[in-house]
Amino acid sequence: MLAHRLPYPPDTGDKVRAYQMAHHLARHHSLTLGCLCDDPRSAWAAEQLRQTLGDVEVESVSRRWNRAVALGTLLTGGSATISYFSSTRLRRRIAQRLRAAPYDLLYISSSSMAQYATDFPDIPMLLDLVDVDSDKWVQYGRRLGFPRGWIYSLEGRRLRVHERDAAQRAVSALVVTEAEAFLLRELSSSKSVFVVPNGVDLTYFTPRAAPRQAPIIVFTGAMDYFPNVDAVTWFCQAILPAIRTAVPGVEFFIVGKNPTPAVRRLGRTAGVRVTGTVPDVRPFLADAALAVAPLRVARGVQNKVLEAMAAGLPVVATPNAHEGITAIAGRDLFVEHEPDGFAESVVTLLRNGVLRKEVGLRARQFVETNYSWDAAFRRLDQIIDSLH
Repeated sequence: MLAHRLPYPPDTGDKVRAYQMAHHLARHHSLTLGCLCDDPRSAWAAEQLRQTLGDVEVESVSRRWNRAVALGTLLTGGSATISYFSSTRLRRRIAQRLRAAPYDLLYISSSSMAQYATDFPDIPMLLDLVDVDSDKWVQYGRRLGFPRGWIYSLEGRRLRVHERDAAQRAVSALVVTEAEAFLLRELSSSKSVFVVPNGVDLTYFTPRAAPRQAPIIVFTGAMDYFPNVDAVTWFCQAILPAIRTAVPGVEFFIVGKNPTPAVRRLGRTAGVRVTGTVPDVRPFLADAALAVAPLRVARGVQNKVLEAMAAGLPVVATPNAHEGITAIAGRDLFVEHEPDGFAESVVTLLRNGVLRKEVGLRARQFVETNYSWDAAFRRLDQIIDSLH
């Protein structure tokens, strides 16, 4: 298995999926995990993975250097994403492993890691794109002005070529939703595209026993990730003022690692708290009355939405955040596109404790029924078994 980031701690959507898949595969197969790590503080995380997975190859890279190289690659005709996750040392270590032992399958987590499989065409490659990332970059390009919007759009077009080629080389390709599968089938000629949805750890995320009383709204996610930064900025500027007018004591908690300067500045806004890195998001979910997902740019399944629902929280989301989740709007969660409607739904939930409890219960039931990891693992096992 090759992953573009060290999947521990599983605190972002891509890490959660890679972490869960790696542990499932290690329970049923002899697994070697090869991955990159661009965080010098994560040596302890590699050791944690070795304790549970056993065989782990981690190659450290410089985030600053790789960003500079990636930008240079983009400006000279290549894909910044592919360049950023390219490591000569990891390529050499993987090649040594693949030549030394009879591996019978390469599980590629993220299209950016397919580059490491090109020298071994005789080993079947199962490509888990998760999302069609090139489309996400194109969305960024539409949202931002020049020059960043132009750069993101260019990267979307460059990365699309690599995703297409990788999907066509793979024996099968995996994505998390039917919408992503449709995009991938349009992009490539691959006839073997399967949906393997994300799950939620239903034991880890559980509803709070006592009713929530404080008017607290929570948003969780990595706060150096553009869609999250855009979401909380839009919420604070366009939605929160109306909520605070209707419910004066309301507080909005932005919970997540690496807040950008723009996010930290939001902490100066009345009623807004920016936590930065926290060891565990569950206490913040437990204290909140509801969660919001005001994402204007999104792809695939939003784990932050599923985790909040699993914790028994009512969620108010934009259509983009809801798109990859089959929950019914108005029953399992609230979905609003315009700022006024979004604020109105939040205020209604804050004022109506009975409604909050009912929606929270339905949210938990929905996740229990539709988003268990065991169901995702069974689907993955079926696909792997079909390759033999």
